[in-house]
Amino acid sequence: MPMLHSLNVPRSALIFLVAIFLPSLVLGWLALRTAGEQRILIERQEADLRQAETDTLAAHIREIMEQKQAAFSEIVRGLIRQKGAGELAEKYDLYLTETWTEGGIPFAVAPDGALAFPPLSRARTNEAYAQFFANSSAFLSNRITQEVFQSQQALVVAQAQTLPQQKTRSKDAATADSKLGSSSYAPRNVLPQINATANEAQLSKVAPALFNFQDATENAAQGTLARFVQNELEVIFWTRPDPGSNWLFGVMLAPPQIQAMLESAFPDQRPRDAQLAILNERGRPVVRQPQDFTAEWKRPFVATEIGEALPQWEVALYLTEPGKLTDSARLITLTLILLIAVALAAIVAGGFFIARDANRQLALAQKKTDFVANVSHELKTPLTSIRLFAEMLADGRVTDLKKQHRYLRIIRSESERLTRLVNNVLDFSRTEKNRPSQTRKTFDAREPITHLWENESERLNERGFTTHWQADPGLYSVNADPDALSQILVNLLANAEKYSTEPREIELQTYLRNGQLEIRVADRGRGIPSALIEKIFEPFFRADDSLASGVQGTGLGLTLARRMAREHGGDLIARAREGGGSEFILTLPLT
Repeated sequence: MPMLHSLNVPRSALIFLVAIFLPSLVLGWLALRTAGEQRILIERQEADLRQAETDTLAAHIREIMEQKQAAFSEIVRGLIRQKGAGELAEKYDLYLTETWTEGGIPFAVAPDGALAFPPLSRARTNEAYAQFFANSSAFLSNRITQEVFQSQQALVVAQAQTLPQQKTRSKDAATADSKLGSSSYAPRNVLPQINATANEAQLSKVAPALFNFQDATENAAQGTLARFVQNELEVIFWTRPDPGSNWLFGVMLAPPQIQAMLESAFPDQRPRDAQLAILNERGRPVVRQPQDFTAEWKRPFVATEIGEALPQWEVALYLTEPGKLTDSARLITLTLILLIAVALAAIVAGGFFIARDANRQLALAQKKTDFVANVSHELKTPLTSIRLFAEMLADGRVTDLKKQHRYLRIIRSESERLTRLVNNVLDFSRTEKNRPSQTRKTFDAREPITHLWENESERLNERGFTTHWQADPGLYSVNADPDALSQILVNLLANAEKYSTEPREIELQTYLRNGQLEIRVADRGRGIPSALIEKIFEPFFRADDSLASGVQGTGLGLTLARRMAREHGGDLIARAREGGGSEFILTLPLT
């Protein structure tokens, strides 16, 4: 304990310095500066509140765009189920408009990358389709590349959904991927008053990447693309409803259709003392609340970019009475009082943390004391048994051959128990000093598991346990230390044996799942309270006192088992077992 006390002094001094002295100095300095920065503080507080409002609305708009895209994809999937891809492509606009009410120019791309709909004949009779062919046919047919913005939804790549034709990416696509997000970021179309002076330009957080249409859409089954055509934003909803055929269906939305989608985006209740507007790439209002207010559009109080779905569009907030911020500066007195209260709270918190650390050190010291007592008891028990039966055999007091064999098995079992205890203590000492002792190699883990299970199941059966091994067939190839794997399993089986009640049964399960070897040791014991599921892996921790309860152990077996599992790139977890008992699950990566 004197050494523990001497180690605790500098730690307590450090905690006092960090938790009490330095925060008090900082808070005092802030309090002095606050007197000369009243307006800045008030504006910053107001800006934080208002920024949350624009952030929320921007997130809501992104959600609306995602919902619209998902609704479009679902409509197309339904049409595919009814009509088939080929028939749908022939009269795509007629079928789509029956259920899709948002407008836009529908298009379809055949598996070979050619534009299947609309046909070129539409351009001769319809001005909208003529403009569509002029601006988009080359891009959609993969004849040219353009700068496009991809929403996060389109960037999520699920391996199970990857189309067979898309597993090998083109060199151009790989180059585009390397440029994604590294393009030159354009200036924002607004300059929020709270964040910048009139002479400072702010860059957008979203940037386009150079793609052709196939590369831009190959990483997902559906998504959203945005691009600027003749300085006007166009948004593309697209989907591959049938990966087997690889047809792609989409709809191209112009600003009027986008504006109609966003009419319902504003909250029912207008923000206090403020107006909201959605600004386009030119910094002009597309939708606003209220409908008739005007402002210096490019100088909002705060603003939030909507994101890749609507690049260079922003949610802007304008204060109705900006002068109220200056009038609120006199509230700084309350701020100073608050700072003083925070300083007092910091002092109280520092004392609390110091006391808590002292308690933690005392608890650790108690655990170590209990550990010494447990180890002494654990060493004494097997040594007593070994000595008793060895003396009986040495003195020739046992002539029955069966009894001799049984006593020898007991001596062997107690020796293995003693060895396991000593190994646990030594291995714990090595891990505490960061000295790993494992020598890893690639091998079939089934062999050491089988050898260990044969010995342990025989011993457990003799002690009245019912044992069962359920195993997946195949090669259990792992890169690990065979001795470490055996020690983990021995510790888990010993833990199951110690805490088993009626019915006395232990089950071993080995599975090959998701590129991992999964080993489960399950028992029908007393179980583990949910509050102690993680604590049982702490060093020296025991849910009950081993000397009083009669349950053997030092509180190191599970700690070492988890440490060794994680050193091998795996893990060890515990959970309650259905029907009663506990289940420990060891996972190791397969090679």
